[in-house]
Amino acid sequence: MPQSARWAGTPSIKGRSESTRMALLTFSLVGLQFTWGTEMTYCTPYLLQLGLTKSKTSLVWIAGPLSGLIIQPLIGVIADRSRSKWGRRRPFMVFGSFVVALCLVVLGWTAEIVAFFVSDPEKARNYTIALAVLSIYAVDFSINVVQACCRSLIVDTLSIPQQQAGSAWAGRMCAIGQLIGYVIGSIDTVSIFGSIIGDTQFKQMTVIAALSLIGAVAVTSYAVKERVLLSARDSDGKAGAIQVVVQLFKTTMELPPRIQAICWAQFWAWIGWFPFLFYSTTWVGETYFRYEVAPEQMTKSTDMLGEVGRVGSLSLVVFSSITFLSSVLLPFCVQPPDTKRDRFTPRPPPGIARFLKSITTVRPDLQTAWLISQVMFAATMIFAPLAHSRAFATFLVAVCGIPWAISGWAPFAFMGVEINKLTMGGGIAATMPTSRSGAVTMITSASLRASSAGESELDVLRLNHRDADSDTDEEDPASLSSNIPSTGELAGIYLGVLNVYTTLPQFVGTFISWIVFSILEPSAQPSTDESDTGWMNLDKDKPNAIAVCLFIGALSALIAAEATRRLRYVL
Repeated sequence: MPQSARWAGTPSIKGRSESTRMALLTFSLVGLQFTWGTEMTYCTPYLLQLGLTKSKTSLVWIAGPLSGLIIQPLIGVIADRSRSKWGRRRPFMVFGSFVVALCLVVLGWTAEIVAFFVSDPEKARNYTIALAVLSIYAVDFSINVVQACCRSLIVDTLSIPQQQAGSAWAGRMCAIGQLIGYVIGSIDTVSIFGSIIGDTQFKQMTVIAALSLIGAVAVTSYAVKERVLLSARDSDGKAGAIQVVVQLFKTTMELPPRIQAICWAQFWAWIGWFPFLFYSTTWVGETYFRYEVAPEQMTKSTDMLGEVGRVGSLSLVVFSSITFLSSVLLPFCVQPPDTKRDRFTPRPPPGIARFLKSITTVRPDLQTAWLISQVMFAATMIFAPLAHSRAFATFLVAVCGIPWAISGWAPFAFMGVEINKLTMGGGIAATMPTSRSGAVTMITSASLRASSAGESELDVLRLNHRDADSDTDEEDPASLSSNIPSTGELAGIYLGVLNVYTTLPQFVGTFISWIVFSILEPSAQPSTDESDTGWMNLDKDKPNAIAVCLFIGALSALIAAEATRRLRYVL
C-alpha cells in the first residue's frame, strides 16, 4: 500500500482569543501589503524620472504577473515537501523577507551604487535604469516567495470551517498595511527623519518598507507553530515540478462549470484592476501638476518624485480607508453564499428579530454584491479621462475602495463554497484509522456536522491537524472528526487555478498599456536632476495615457459584470 504522509506536532497560534490568534496568523500580510504599496506608488514615477518611457515602463511591470505565475507554484511545491524542524512555510517567509529588504535598499540607492563604479554620465544613466529594473524584478520574485508562504500558512494552520474567516482577516490585514503605507507615503518623511535613512522620500520609503516586512513576518513566525513533515506520501515523493505543472494545466482545462465561471469573472475583472493598481498614483500626481500647479512653482521643488508620490499617496489614503471600512462592514450587509446554518442560533427579542428580518430581506447575496461592485468600478473609471483636478481624481480613486474590498473577498468566498461542495458534498465518506489497533470508522459529512457542535474554540483551530500517530478515543466524536484527512490538496489546486486567472489578465493589461503609451506618449525626457519634470506629461491639450488605460479597464469591468451575472445560471 502507498505510504501516507507522516507528521509531528500540532499547529497552534499564540493568543487567548480567536481574534488575537487570527490577527497574529495574518499579521505578516501587513508588512507584505505595505511593501507592495510602496512599489506601486513610487516605482512607476521613479522609472519615468530616470528616463524610461511609459511604454517601456509598462513592460517592466510584467515582473509582477511573471513572478506570480512562476514563483508561487514553484515555491509551493518546494515548501510542501520541506522537512525543516521550523515548519514548511516560516523558513521561506523569513529568508524571503530579508532578500526583499536587500533588494529594496538596492532599488533606493541605484544611482549611488552605479556612480561608485561608473564615472561616465551617459553610461551611468543607462546602468542605473538597468539596475533599477533588475531590482524591481528581484523584489517581485522574492516577495512572491513570502506571499505564497504567508497564504499557505493560513491554509495549513486553520481548519476547513475557519478558512473563510482566515481569508477575511487576511483581507483586513492587507487593507491595514495598505492604509499605513499610503499614510506614511503622503507625509514628508525627509523633514521628519532628515537624511538618516536617505535624502529623498523614495529612499526612506524603501527602508521603511524593508523594516516593516521583516518585522511583520517575525511576528507571525513567532506566534505560529507549524507541524513538521517527517515523510511525504509516495505519490508526492515521485511527483516532480513538471508533473505539478501538468496537473495544474489539466485541472485548468477540466474545471467544474461554476468554478470555471468564477475564474472567468475574475479574469475580466483583473484586466480592469491592473492599470488602476499600478498607475493610479502617477495619474493623480500628473493630473495635479498638469492642471493646478504653475510651471515656476514646480522648478522650486528639489524632489519632484517625492512630490508626486505624496500627492498620489494622499488620494490612496482615502482609497485605503474606504477599503478597510468596507472590508469590515460589508460582510454584515451581504448575505453569505450559503445561508444554511447547522448550529443553533439563539433567537433575538421580538423587536430586534423584526428589525433583523427586514434588513435581511433587502440584503443582496454575494453574487449580486460582486456584480454591483464591478459596475461601480466601471462607472467610476469611465470618467477618468475627464478628471482635470486633483480633487476629482482623488474622488474617483476613493470610490473604487468599495468595489476593491468586495473584489478581494467575493471570488475567494465563492471558491471556498465550491471547493467545500466538491470535498464534502454528495455523501462522500472519509475512511481513517481511529486507534493504534487499526480499526476503521466511516464518517459521513452529516456525522461531521453533528460532531462539530461540541468542539471548543481551540479545538476548531486544530481540526484536521492531529498527529497521525497520536491516540484517539473511539467514543469521542470530536476526536474522530479531528482525524479526517485535510482537503488542502483540493483547495490548493483550485486556488492555484484562480491565481492563474488572476495573473494572466495582468499580461493582457500590460500589453494594452504598452500600446496606449506607445501611441499617446511615445517618448520621455530623461531627468537631469531631481527637480526635472520632463518625465511627466504636462501638456493640457493632449490626452492622458494613463486615464485612457483606466477607461479601457472600465470596459473590461463591464464584461466581468456580465460574467458574474451569468454565474447565477451556472449549475
